[in-house]
Amino acid sequence: MIELRSVPHCVAVVAIVLALAGCEEPKNAYVPPPPPDVTVARPAKTTIDDALELTGFTRGAEAVEIRARVKGFIERKLVQGGERVNPGDLLFTIDPRTFEAMVRQAEAEVAAAKAAMNLAEVTVARMQKARESNAVSAQDLDKAIAERDAALAQVALADAGLQSARLDLEFTQVRSPIAGRVSLKTIDVGQLVGANDATLLATVVREDKIYVNYRVDERQVIQLRKANQNKRPGEDGRPALPVFVALNGESEYTHRGTFRNADNTVDPTTGTLGVEAEFDNADGDLLPGYFVRVKALLGEREALMVPDIAVMTDQTGRFVYVVDAQGIAQRRDVVVGPVVDRQRTIESGLTVDDDVVVNGIMRVRPGSPVVAKKADGSPR
Repeated sequence: MIELRSVPHCVAVVAIVLALAGCEEPKNAYVPPPPPDVTVARPAKTTIDDALELTGFTRGAEAVEIRARVKGFIERKLVQGGERVNPGDLLFTIDPRTFEAMVRQAEAEVAAAKAAMNLAEVTVARMQKARESNAVSAQDLDKAIAERDAALAQVALADAGLQSARLDLEFTQVRSPIAGRVSLKTIDVGQLVGANDATLLATVVREDKIYVNYRVDERQVIQLRKANQNKRPGEDGRPALPVFVALNGESEYTHRGTFRNADNTVDPTTGTLGVEAEFDNADGDLLPGYFVRVKALLGEREALMVPDIAVMTDQTGRFVYVVDAQGIAQRRDVVVGPVVDRQRTIESGLTVDDDVVVNGIMRVRPGSPVVAKKADGSPR
């Protein structure tokens, strides 16, 4: 039997236990992190150059291989590799003595042929007079006329031989047909040239005008032809389109030229059309053989632009993050164009009302909320 005086003691113990139980710390619970802060901006509609950006190479407007046209030994060399020459400048001479003798021989043959022709003409005149009195037969007269005609042909043949001999003699004086710079590799004095083929003596390349060759994709060719009624720049009063190039190491397209011509067929192996632009090169900035970046200007057009850093790339293509009305970040696939002043052209996928994430991109997870602010820190 429990004594009554023990009841208060039990009540106190229970109260202490309950108090201690109430002081127990609660178990740890996961608290999600706050949405990341990002900066957003809307695409800007602006007017940009409508241009094709391609790659190409330079070549001289004129490049002539100077070759030996007659056989002989190089007698003199009047130019060194790398020198500039003008049209008609004497570059090499080939030993002319053999050809001088051939000219004298041909002149003698012409003189002999003319003498034979004169005799034949005199004979015909006499035979015609004799025929009037029936002193000779008609057959004899016909024979004399035939011999005179043959003599005339021999004169023409001898004249042709003389012209050929004079040309060969002229070819011993090797001259530059154009203005330009001579290649470093040239023939040396004493070498036999023209023995089996037209020996290459040197190459002269014109430098004051340079052509740039590049290739345009078949799809772009079709679009351009449709837009211009299948006419090329410069045809039917159309303006000649400007073309710009940038050299290796140049960030800007500093060299300006104009469209010159295009090929008449698309290469079926590459699906591209060859195009050529012309550049004045009086200052000598361009050399033949350069690999260049080409910007062919077609006109102007309106385009949406976003900072280039906002455009991401993965295996499926280009995309940006946009923030919807509920503050949720969403992936948006886009088709992009060229970069202009660090702004990327967006061909499709965005509108002017989209809020594009331009800062804090690495903290964004598609489908997750974000705290979007403008560049000045104000709420969007």
